[in-house]
Amino acid sequence: MTSDLQQQAVDAIRQSYALLSREQNLSPGNSAVTSSLTHLVRTLTQCQAPELAKFLLSTPELAREREQLPILCGLAECEMEKFWARKLISSTACDLADFWYFPEYTELCRAEIDLFKQRSFSRISFLGSGALPLTAFLIAQHCPDTPVVCVDYDVEACELASQLGRKIGLKDRVSVERMDALKYEPVENELVICASLLQGREEIYRRLDHHDCALIVRDSEGPYQYLYKAAELPKTHFREISKTKVDPRRINTSRFFIRDLEFTGNDQAA
Repeated sequence: MTSDLQQQAVDAIRQSYALLSREQNLSPGNSAVTSSLTHLVRTLTQCQAPELAKFLLSTPELAREREQLPILCGLAECEMEKFWARKLISSTACDLADFWYFPEYTELCRAEIDLFKQRSFSRISFLGSGALPLTAFLIAQHCPDTPVVCVDYDVEACELASQLGRKIGLKDRVSVERMDALKYEPVENELVICASLLQGREEIYRRLDHHDCALIVRDSEGPYQYLYKAAELPKTHFREISKTKVDPRRINTSRFFIRDLEFTGNDQAA
Protein backbone atom coordinates (compact mmCIF):
# COMPACT_ATOMS: atom_id res chain seq x y z
CA MET A 1 0.00 0.00 0.00
CA THR A 2 2.82 2.36 0.88
CA SER A 3 4.58 1.75 -2.42
CA ASP A 4 1.30 2.32 -4.28
CA LEU A 5 0.73 5.60 -2.45
CA GLN A 6 4.35 6.59 -3.06
CA GLN A 7 3.90 6.15 -6.80
CA GLN A 8 0.58 7.99 -6.71
CA ALA A 9 2.26 10.91 -4.96
CA VAL A 10 5.16 10.99 -7.41
CA ASP A 11 2.72 10.94 -10.33
CA ALA A 12 0.53 13.68 -8.82
CA ILE A 13 3.54 15.94 -8.16
CA ARG A 14 4.95 15.43 -11.66
CA GLN A 15 1.61 15.88 -13.39
CA SER A 16 0.79 19.07 -11.49
CA TYR A 17 4.21 20.52 -12.22
CA ALA A 18 3.95 19.68 -15.92
CA LEU A 19 0.45 21.17 -16.19
CA LEU A 20 1.13 24.36 -14.26
CA SER A 21 4.38 24.90 -16.18
CA ARG A 22 2.64 24.96 -19.55
CA GLU A 23 -0.66 26.66 -18.70
CA GLN A 24 -0.99 30.42 -19.13
CA ASN A 25 -4.19 30.66 -17.09
CA LEU A 26 -3.69 29.44 -13.51
CA SER A 27 -7.02 30.73 -12.22
CA PRO A 28 -10.06 28.63 -11.20
CA GLY A 29 -11.41 29.53 -14.63
CA ASN A 30 -9.10 26.81 -15.92
CA SER A 31 -10.76 23.58 -14.82
CA ALA A 32 -7.68 21.50 -15.61
CA VAL A 33 -5.61 23.52 -13.13
CA THR A 34 -8.30 23.28 -10.45
CA SER A 35 -8.66 19.53 -10.92
CA SER A 36 -4.91 18.92 -10.85
CA LEU A 37 -4.30 20.97 -7.70
CA THR A 38 -7.26 19.41 -5.90
CA HIS A 39 -5.89 15.97 -6.66
CA LEU A 40 -2.39 17.00 -5.57
CA VAL A 41 -3.57 18.36 -2.21
CA ARG A 42 -5.68 15.28 -1.51
CA THR A 43 -2.77 12.98 -2.38
CA LEU A 44 -0.21 14.86 -0.26
CA THR A 45 -2.64 14.84 2.68
CA GLN A 46 -2.40 11.03 2.65
CA CYS A 47 1.42 11.10 2.62
CA GLN A 48 2.18 12.14 6.21
CA ALA A 49 3.82 8.86 7.26
CA PRO A 50 7.46 9.72 8.18
CA GLU A 51 9.15 7.32 5.77
CA LEU A 52 6.98 8.34 2.85
CA ALA A 53 7.40 12.03 3.64
CA LYS A 54 11.17 11.58 3.87
CA PHE A 55 11.26 9.86 0.48
CA LEU A 56 9.21 12.55 -1.25
CA LEU A 57 11.36 15.36 0.13
CA SER A 58 14.73 13.75 -0.56
CA THR A 59 14.40 11.74 -3.77
CA PRO A 60 16.54 13.24 -6.58
CA GLU A 61 13.90 12.39 -9.18
CA LEU A 62 11.65 15.16 -7.80
CA ALA A 63 14.35 17.80 -7.23
CA ARG A 64 13.08 20.12 -9.96
CA GLU A 65 9.47 19.82 -8.80
CA ARG A 66 10.50 20.40 -5.18
CA GLU A 67 12.09 23.70 -6.17
CA GLN A 68 9.63 25.00 -8.76
CA LEU A 69 6.19 23.60 -7.94
CA PRO A 70 5.64 25.76 -4.82
CA ILE A 71 6.28 28.86 -6.94
CA LEU A 72 3.66 27.81 -9.47
CA CYS A 73 1.22 26.87 -6.69
CA GLY A 74 1.72 30.33 -5.20
CA LEU A 75 0.84 31.98 -8.50
CA ALA A 76 -2.25 29.79 -8.77
CA GLU A 77 -3.28 30.66 -5.21
CA CYS A 78 -3.04 34.40 -5.92
CA GLU A 79 -5.23 33.95 -9.00
CA MET A 80 -7.69 31.84 -7.01
CA GLU A 81 -8.01 34.53 -4.32
CA LYS A 82 -8.66 37.25 -6.89
CA PHE A 83 -11.20 35.04 -8.68
CA TRP A 84 -13.10 34.38 -5.46
CA ALA A 85 -12.86 37.95 -4.21
CA ARG A 86 -14.52 39.16 -7.42
CA LYS A 87 -17.12 36.39 -7.21
CA LEU A 88 -18.03 37.24 -3.61
CA ILE A 89 -18.10 41.00 -4.23
CA SER A 90 -20.50 40.52 -7.14
CA SER A 91 -22.71 38.19 -5.11
CA THR A 92 -25.80 39.57 -3.39
CA ALA A 93 -25.35 37.36 -0.33
CA CYS A 94 -21.53 37.60 -0.24
CA ASP A 95 -21.19 34.59 2.03
CA LEU A 96 -17.53 33.84 2.76
CA ALA A 97 -18.50 30.23 3.48
CA ASP A 98 -19.11 29.78 -0.27
CA PHE A 99 -15.34 29.88 -0.83
CA TRP A 100 -13.99 26.42 -1.68
CA TYR A 101 -11.46 26.34 1.14
CA PHE A 102 -13.41 28.23 3.80
CA PRO A 103 -13.43 25.24 6.23
CA GLU A 104 -9.63 24.90 5.93
CA TYR A 105 -9.05 28.62 6.50
CA THR A 106 -11.46 28.59 9.43
CA GLU A 107 -9.58 25.71 11.03
CA LEU A 108 -6.22 27.40 10.37
CA CYS A 109 -7.41 30.63 11.95
CA ARG A 110 -8.96 28.84 14.93
CA ALA A 111 -5.68 27.03 15.60
CA GLU A 112 -3.75 30.32 15.40
CA ILE A 113 -6.13 32.09 17.75
CA ASP A 114 -5.54 29.26 20.22
CA LEU A 115 -1.83 30.12 20.12
CA PHE A 116 -2.34 33.69 21.34
CA LYS A 117 -5.74 33.68 23.06
CA GLN A 118 -4.15 34.19 26.50
CA ARG A 119 -2.56 37.46 25.32
CA SER A 120 -3.98 40.79 24.21
CA PHE A 121 -2.50 43.00 21.49
CA SER A 122 -2.94 46.64 20.55
CA ARG A 123 -3.15 45.68 16.87
CA ILE A 124 -2.92 42.62 14.63
CA SER A 125 -1.37 42.84 11.17
CA PHE A 126 -1.40 40.34 8.33
CA LEU A 127 1.58 40.71 5.97
CA GLY A 128 1.03 39.34 2.47
CA SER A 129 -2.72 39.35 2.97
CA GLY A 130 -3.77 39.02 -0.69
CA ALA A 131 -7.13 39.65 -2.32
CA LEU A 132 -9.10 37.35 -0.01
CA PRO A 133 -7.79 38.01 3.54
CA LEU A 134 -9.97 35.50 5.35
CA THR A 135 -7.49 35.44 8.25
CA ALA A 136 -7.99 39.14 8.87
CA PHE A 137 -11.77 38.89 8.59
CA LEU A 138 -12.03 35.89 10.91
CA ILE A 139 -9.70 37.43 13.50
CA ALA A 140 -11.63 40.71 13.37
CA GLN A 141 -14.83 38.79 14.12
CA HIS A 142 -13.18 36.93 17.00
CA CYS A 143 -11.33 39.96 18.42
CA PRO A 144 -13.79 42.82 17.81
CA ASP A 145 -11.88 45.29 20.01
CA THR A 146 -8.53 44.83 18.26
CA PRO A 147 -7.77 46.74 15.03
CA VAL A 148 -6.64 44.52 12.15
CA VAL A 149 -4.55 45.74 9.22
CA CYS A 150 -3.87 43.91 5.94
CA VAL A 151 -0.63 44.67 4.11
CA ASP A 152 0.06 43.71 0.49
CA TYR A 153 2.00 45.18 -2.43
CA ASP A 154 -0.39 44.04 -5.18
CA VAL A 155 -2.63 46.97 -6.16
CA GLU A 156 -5.47 44.81 -7.47
CA ALA A 157 -5.37 42.52 -4.44
CA CYS A 158 -5.61 45.50 -2.09
CA GLU A 159 -8.53 47.00 -3.97
CA LEU A 160 -10.42 43.70 -3.98
CA ALA A 161 -9.72 43.14 -0.27
CA SER A 162 -10.99 46.64 0.52
CA GLN A 163 -14.17 46.12 -1.50
CA LEU A 164 -14.78 42.77 0.14
CA GLY A 165 -14.26 44.21 3.62
CA ARG A 166 -16.87 46.87 2.90
CA LYS A 167 -19.26 44.30 1.43
CA ILE A 168 -19.21 42.12 4.56
CA GLY A 169 -19.39 45.06 6.97
CA LEU A 170 -15.84 44.98 8.34
CA LYS A 171 -14.41 48.14 6.76
CA ASP A 172 -14.21 49.88 10.16
CA ARG A 173 -12.36 46.98 11.80
CA VAL A 174 -10.10 45.78 8.98
CA SER A 175 -7.98 48.31 7.09
CA VAL A 176 -5.95 47.57 3.97
CA GLU A 177 -2.57 49.16 3.29
CA ARG A 178 -0.92 48.87 -0.09
CA MET A 179 2.82 48.80 0.67
CA ASP A 180 5.95 46.69 0.63
CA ALA A 181 5.80 44.42 3.69
CA LEU A 182 9.56 44.88 4.09
CA LYS A 183 8.87 48.49 5.06
CA TYR A 184 6.03 47.83 7.50
CA GLU A 185 6.44 49.37 10.96
CA PRO A 186 4.34 47.80 13.74
CA VAL A 187 3.02 49.69 16.74
CA GLU A 188 4.01 48.65 20.25
CA ASN A 189 2.54 45.34 21.41
CA GLU A 190 1.41 44.28 17.94
CA LEU A 191 0.92 40.74 16.64
CA VAL A 192 2.40 40.39 13.14
CA ILE A 193 1.19 37.41 11.07
CA CYS A 194 3.39 36.41 8.11
CA ALA A 195 1.41 34.77 5.31
CA SER A 196 2.56 31.56 3.64
CA LEU A 197 3.47 33.29 0.37
CA LEU A 198 5.18 36.30 1.94
CA GLN A 199 8.51 37.08 0.29
CA GLY A 200 11.60 38.50 2.01
CA ARG A 201 10.80 37.23 5.49
CA GLU A 202 14.39 37.38 6.72
CA GLU A 203 14.54 41.10 5.97
CA ILE A 204 11.17 41.60 7.66
CA TYR A 205 12.45 39.85 10.79
CA ARG A 206 15.50 42.12 10.86
CA ARG A 207 13.27 45.19 10.65
CA LEU A 208 11.13 43.87 13.51
CA ASP A 209 14.15 43.11 15.72
CA HIS A 210 13.82 46.32 17.71
CA HIS A 211 10.05 46.44 17.96
CA ASP A 212 7.94 45.24 20.86
CA CYS A 213 5.83 42.80 18.86
CA ALA A 214 4.96 39.12 18.59
CA LEU A 215 5.01 36.97 15.44
CA ILE A 216 3.03 34.16 13.89
CA VAL A 217 4.88 32.59 10.97
CA ARG A 218 3.02 30.20 8.69
CA ASP A 219 5.20 27.26 7.80
CA SER A 220 4.97 24.15 5.66
CA GLU A 221 6.09 20.72 6.81
CA GLY A 222 6.49 17.31 5.22
CA PRO A 223 5.04 16.70 1.74
CA TYR A 224 3.15 20.01 1.91
CA GLN A 225 6.47 21.60 0.98
CA TYR A 226 5.50 20.81 -2.61
CA LEU A 227 2.73 23.40 -2.15
CA TYR A 228 4.60 25.99 -0.06
CA LYS A 229 8.30 26.35 0.57
CA ALA A 230 9.35 25.85 4.18
CA ALA A 231 9.37 29.21 5.93
CA GLU A 232 12.51 31.07 6.94
CA LEU A 233 12.31 31.57 10.71
CA PRO A 234 13.63 34.36 12.98
CA LYS A 235 17.16 33.65 14.15
CA THR A 236 17.52 36.32 16.84
CA HIS A 237 15.40 38.56 19.09
CA PHE A 238 12.38 36.24 18.90
CA ARG A 239 11.73 32.97 20.70
CA GLU A 240 9.28 30.32 19.49
CA ILE A 241 6.94 29.38 22.34
CA SER A 242 4.36 27.21 20.57
CA LYS A 243 3.21 25.87 17.23
CA THR A 244 0.20 24.16 15.76
CA LYS A 245 0.34 20.44 15.03
CA VAL A 246 0.31 18.97 11.56
CA ASP A 247 -3.35 18.33 10.86
CA PRO A 248 -5.09 17.01 7.72
CA ARG A 249 -7.73 19.74 8.17
CA ARG A 250 -5.18 22.43 7.27
CA ILE A 251 -2.09 22.57 5.07
CA ASN A 252 0.03 25.04 7.02
CA THR A 253 1.44 24.83 10.48
CA SER A 254 1.82 28.09 12.41
CA ARG A 255 4.66 29.07 14.74
CA PHE A 256 4.17 31.63 17.51
CA PHE A 257 7.14 33.80 18.52
CA ILE A 258 7.50 36.42 21.25
CA ARG A 259 10.30 38.84 21.99
CA ASP A 260 13.30 37.10 23.53
CA LEU A 261 13.96 38.93 26.80
CA GLU A 262 17.60 37.87 26.73
CA PHE A 263 18.14 39.73 23.47
CA THR A 264 16.02 42.65 24.68
CA GLY A 265 18.18 42.94 27.78
CA ASN A 266 21.35 42.86 25.67
CA ASP A 267 19.96 45.58 23.43
CA GLN A 268 19.24 47.82 26.40
CA ALA A 269 22.67 47.13 27.92
CA ALA A 270 24.31 48.11 24.64
